[in-house]
Amino acid sequence: MLTRRSILAAGLLAPVAARAQPASSGIIRIINPFPAGGASDSIARLLQPGLQARLGATIVVENRPGASASIGAAVVAKSPPDGTTWLLTADSFVVSSLLMTSLPYDLQKDFEPVTMVARGPMVLCASPSRPYRTLADVIAAAKARPKTLTYATTGIGSNGHLTVAALCQLTGMTLVHVPYRGVAPASNDAIAGHVDMIISSTASLAPQIEAGQLRPVVQCGEKRAAFLPNTPTAIESGVPNLHTYSWFGFFGPAGTPKPVIDKFYRDVVATVRDQAITNILINKYRVEVPLPTPEELRKMIAEELPYYAAIIRDNNIKAGT
Repeated sequence: MLTRRSILAAGLLAPVAARAQPASSGIIRIINPFPAGGASDSIARLLQPGLQARLGATIVVENRPGASASIGAAVVAKSPPDGTTWLLTADSFVVSSLLMTSLPYDLQKDFEPVTMVARGPMVLCASPSRPYRTLADVIAAAKARPKTLTYATTGIGSNGHLTVAALCQLTGMTLVHVPYRGVAPASNDAIAGHVDMIISSTASLAPQIEAGQLRPVVQCGEKRAAFLPNTPTAIESGVPNLHTYSWFGFFGPAGTPKPVIDKFYRDVVATVRDQAITNILINKYRVEVPLPTPEELRKMIAEELPYYAAIIRDNNIKAGT
């Protein structure tokens, strides 16, 4: 069974796929199911020139936000499986499929995984005005004053919400969830001390952490992120089996021929491994570039679904509540 730890090795060791050309009219769409200016949009546009050169077609990035990113995903699910339409989405793709009961697609049946181009662990940060420096500090304070410590997330059912729900369940503490509509207002309130803590991805909070505006308390990857070498993981802090990431990956419509998937996978990998692109992803966005094969990404999705489903079930988390 694939573990998150094996993704990087799998991507590095993957054989080069057979060459194949998608049936193209000269335009290939990358559907971004989030608003313009967000991380997925920025990554799509970062990769756009390299993919355009390698695919020999005009790459158009289309923003189709709304309904927890399901509108854009549905566009791809219903598109012809000929290599002219691809989805670049995020980890919420998995969580939404568990929380939303009326999606116009089936995550596992209506999409062909391609690869994951970037991921970063979730990180819990404290406001500088608060004394919390370690997870043990947070647990002790939360147990001394139950239901008083607050944490901000980007919304109900977000990866951060599920991560802290699992963290509370595993440590026996209780924190008060304060959902926001986006990381900007959430981080602003955490910096100002209106909430005690915030949880989001390293990619989202890196600028504030590096500026000293937020203090990282614990990160939730299987190993420490390179830019947070002094911040222990939840596992190191005595919380087993807690490892959550924010990630961005490509998917195509179900039924896309394997040679077309393999060709696009190879071109995405070559584009991401261009040193200039890799440097931007690692040094600006503070993510790693795992690049699993389509088969490995499919297995990872199959692994994440029950992992998050258990957190949702055990904590009675419902969309919009």
